[in-house]
Amino acid sequence: MQAFEKYRSLRLLDSLQFLRGIGVTLEVTLLSIAIGTFIGIILGIIRCSKNKAVSSLPLIYIEPLRNSPLVTQLFLVYYGIPMITNWMPSAFTCAVLTLSLNTGAFFAVLVNNSIKAIPQGQWEAGYALGHGKTSVFIHFIVPQAFRLLIPQAVTLYIGQLQCSSYVALISLIDLTKTGETISLRTMMPFVCWGIVFALYFIISFPLSKLAQYLEKKNEFAY
Repeated sequence: MQAFEKYRSLRLLDSLQFLRGIGVTLEVTLLSIAIGTFIGIILGIIRCSKNKAVSSLPLIYIEPLRNSPLVTQLFLVYYGIPMITNWMPSAFTCAVLTLSLNTGAFFAVLVNNSIKAIPQGQWEAGYALGHGKTSVFIHFIVPQAFRLLIPQAVTLYIGQLQCSSYVALISLIDLTKTGETISLRTMMPFVCWGIVFALYFIISFPLSKLAQYLEKKNEFAY
């Protein structure tokens, strides 16, 4: 009976807080994915340049973000921007900015690898059909690279969704922070963190299955 009474302490209000937490998590993740994807496409294409000086420029941005912990990047943005600019951005803004830049760095590598994975013969086939370099890239290379890119991109997006839990460290009330707050108030850590675990799983698992399906589909396509 005591256990039952404890479970009842998770009231409707707590359920609504979890829903709001999910909303914040998804909002941060989707905005970061959209902005980061745009950044990654631009930098990934630049990385494909045959001019070594041009292709190396994005590495100044990509390598530091790919080879440092996301949490340190988050703290650097959250505490660094006010010190440098005297502007105090909200925790939400810092979260979106950090995750966007991080996503862009990883997505740029995926774009570059996907384009370079297309055999040189595809370029030559396009030239043989009378297409110019730009036309070959748009009509021959991009569709094939896109098929290779999609499953990898979905996997990256799942990782970024899970990494978004770090934003709780800067007091943004996302799903993870909500779980922590309710856990401390109700003194039911196992139940609260179990709910947080389940909600992340419910969101991530279908996406992981989609990535596996797309990857297998691409294997048969070739």
